[in-house]
Amino acid sequence: MKRALLLVAALVCIGAAAARPVKIERNSKALEFTYAWPAEAAATAALDRRFRADMAKAYRQALATAREDQKIYREQRRADMQDFYSMVWTTAGESPRLLSLQSEFGTFTGGAHPNTSYDALLWDRKRGAPVTVSSLFASATAFAAATRTTYCKALDAERLKRREGEKLDLPEFNACPKYSDLAIAPVDSNRNGRFDAIDFVASPYLAGPYVEGEYAISVPVTGRLIAALKPEFRGSFEAQRQ
Repeated sequence: MKRALLLVAALVCIGAAAARPVKIERNSKALEFTYAWPAEAAATAALDRRFRADMAKAYRQALATAREDQKIYREQRRADMQDFYSMVWTTAGESPRLLSLQSEFGTFTGGAHPNTSYDALLWDRKRGAPVTVSSLFASATAFAAATRTTYCKALDAERLKRREGEKLDLPEFNACPKYSDLAIAPVDSNRNGRFDAIDFVASPYLAGPYVEGEYAISVPVTGRLIAALKPEFRGSFEAQRQ
């Protein structure tokens, strides 16, 4: 088993080394467009195809919107205005079995300000398909049981810090967001092939008003969390030293 994992790791490294990051830019008077993904994703054929297909669809839609917006800008005497679309994927970490990606998506279509949101994608190399973080665990409730209290407390502490001790009178900006609304990604902070933290990113408006920006909270991997994983995924994680 150990020899097989080492072989897979070696093949992954060779594939990533041979591949290059992809950055596609298509700019015009109406639209500034960027779509990018890292070498680790480009080295995985199915992921590379996925991103290329998504990029092509996004460009068609963004360009059509931008052309319509140009008519509005001219009517508003803002002819020098242009839309922009930016989707950038980065690698949060990887093990021989799993590749963890995070994205930052930015767009502007003539509103009061640009909009930014965040997402995550966890790729299972053995299955050749994306999986959710919660599906790595032995039971449906195990992931939340191992992380929810820590995450919510850390989020509240960060909100109080940004708000200088004040609490907003808007309940939705004081509540702990549902995991289904967050971008959740395992992170390998020291790049040793095992995940030692879980990032929880709440896009603007989700955990606070737009002016507060995104809330990115990192929860360390613990022995308890590893014990709750399915056996096949435990080797992809390590407990973070406290």
